[in-house]
Amino acid sequence: MDVAVIGAGVVGALIARELSRYELDVCMLEKADDVAMGTSKANSAIIHAGFDCQPGSVMARMNVRGNAMMDELAKQLSVPFKRNGSMVLAFNEEDVGTLQVLLDRGIKNGVPGVRIVSGDEAREMEPNVSGEVVAALVAPSGGIVCPYELTIAAAGNAMDNGVKLITGFEVVDARFDKGVWTLVSADGEEVQAKYVVNAAGLFSDRV
Repeated sequence: MDVAVIGAGVVGALIARELSRYELDVCMLEKADDVAMGTSKANSAIIHAGFDCQPGSVMARMNVRGNAMMDELAKQLSVPFKRNGSMVLAFNEEDVGTLQVLLDRGIKNGVPGVRIVSGDEAREMEPNVSGEVVAALVAPSGGIVCPYELTIAAAGNAMDNGVKLITGFEVVDARFDKGVWTLVSADGEEVQAKYVVNAAGLFSDRV
């Protein structure tokens, strides 16, 4: 193999899909019996706007950039995606101060259209907002997507392009020798690859 991607959650599947554009032998190694069985299955389904990330961080840059890519990605994969926007609600003046911090972050991060509205404006936009709300941070670029559908579609597209999915392969050991990685599963199976991408989610530190 040229590249082994450890983990077939939403991140691993999308990485494998991107790699499948090139003339490479790529495999996804997943310890579960199917894709999207780890963190991705418990995802909130929110495509975050990017106002809560620390300005200047890699997360902030990738969050806003990834958000902007979702419309085209969802279209290519035929996955339903709704850009319904998001709200952070304030119930008192202390909360309003927090909204201002988030607004400042959002502006610095380049989040489009982020703004603070009054409680009445928030209720006009969303009638189910509590009458006790005094203000809200609104981010029109926020959205929702089914993490299962997105992961399955990305993994399937990658496999259509030649990526091999190996399930039941929990990486427990790795050796590097003469420019080649040897990844060993809990069952003693081995996969060799020139490059390894760690997309193991919550277990990425262990990997």
